[in-house]
Amino acid sequence: MEKISKGFTTFMVTALKILLVCALIASVGFIFTIVYEFNISAVIVLGISCSTIYLGHKLVKSNISDNKKIGIVLLWAIVIRTLWLLNVNSVPNSDYKTMYSAAQSFISGDNSMFWGTSYIARFPHLTMMVLYMGFMRNIFPVENLIAMKAVNLFLGVTVILLIYLIIRKIFKNRTYGMYAAIIASIFPPLVTYTGVFCTENIAIPFYLLSIYLFIVGIKDKKHWWILSLCGITLAIGNLFRMVALVVVIAYVMYIILYTTEKVRMKIRNILVIGASYGLIICTVSGVLQVLQITEYPLWSGSEPGITNVLKGTNYESGGAWNPEDAALPEQYNYDYDIIEEKSRDIIVERLTTTPPVKLFGFYVKKFVLQWNQGDLAGVFWTERDVPEDEIIVGFGGGGTGVLQLIYVVVMVLSLIGLFNRKKIDEKPEIKLFHLLLCGYGLMYLITEYQSRYAYIVCWLFIILSVVGIDSLLKRFNKLEER
Repeated sequence: MEKISKGFTTFMVTALKILLVCALIASVGFIFTIVYEFNISAVIVLGISCSTIYLGHKLVKSNISDNKKIGIVLLWAIVIRTLWLLNVNSVPNSDYKTMYSAAQSFISGDNSMFWGTSYIARFPHLTMMVLYMGFMRNIFPVENLIAMKAVNLFLGVTVILLIYLIIRKIFKNRTYGMYAAIIASIFPPLVTYTGVFCTENIAIPFYLLSIYLFIVGIKDKKHWWILSLCGITLAIGNLFRMVALVVVIAYVMYIILYTTEKVRMKIRNILVIGASYGLIICTVSGVLQVLQITEYPLWSGSEPGITNVLKGTNYESGGAWNPEDAALPEQYNYDYDIIEEKSRDIIVERLTTTPPVKLFGFYVKKFVLQWNQGDLAGVFWTERDVPEDEIIVGFGGGGTGVLQLIYVVVMVLSLIGLFNRKKIDEKPEIKLFHLLLCGYGLMYLITEYQSRYAYIVCWLFIILSVVGIDSLLKRFNKLEER
């Protein structure tokens, strides 16, 4: 098994090096595609970034307690995110607007949006967000949007704390944890999505808490209930953003390839995580159906999931949403079986009739486009449908360019970390994040492309960048010794 795991790690790391180089080139190139003006937004972002780096360095070197250090970073993150929320009076738009409207209908006694061929019934993975919005609209009839933004702010800061704890646990180094927290405090997607009413803002903290519990349970060989909590918290996150199956698969692969327990113990750990995860998902879905709130299971609606893959294979649209594929369900009168069959036929035709070189180029382009935008369109979704007079400072052009530059630096550090094989082997938990990046990278190749879809796992680059920081610090220390 040791030879297999080493060989797999070599293959995985090599593949990630190649893919990240491509994504990095596209990220640098994206800076030059932005209509760049060194305007007030650029000055603001540059000022906040430089202040964060300078003050962060001073903070790390200071003699105050570690708890006070992380507290100061979290407070700084709150200030940055609060300023962002005050800058734009963001409103629900696109799918988020549909969910927000459905929430009002639901608390008014109408649950038709969960039945038949209504939008939420077609895509029931949005159900929990509708229920959450309904709850917030019921509790806060007037200022519910402000309340939801406040929740986003709290959960966003929690994400930084969890990243700090994960890094500290892996490296047994609080300074490295501080580096990660400082980066997370200004990492573009984690800031710009604070005012967006998306499911990821609720899901991400639960994903990260699950990963932290997994590392604790496996690394310290804790009792089975830690791994059970790992599955439960991941399931809660999955209820809001249903892409956690990739994490489950990564857990299973990590346990099989990189843990040293006996086979019986590996099987037990896998079953504990899988059972606790599946139990929560099935129970919540079943209760909603028994109460006749929803018609379909949360993971399967009235529209087959293969339509998402169909959009992802459309060469003309670059694998993004397009009216041609989106019209297929209505074209066949929402007949599930016919839609599934027709979608499969079109996918097979596209994959078998497109020249291999053209197909290869399509998927390479699709991969780099998924990861090349520094804010993952967070500025766009924040400012969309907001009147200009309700935006204090617009962040197009210069501001977006500086955000892109921050993202590029983090990507470079992540790439450098991939060459730190000694640290990767020394801290095997790092391989879990390589598995996750590979898993989500593959998923995004298969499914519909949208910049915002990568937001759910954008924190991967923060964690992997710390491995790059470790490489640079050790190289710097060696030069000093000379």
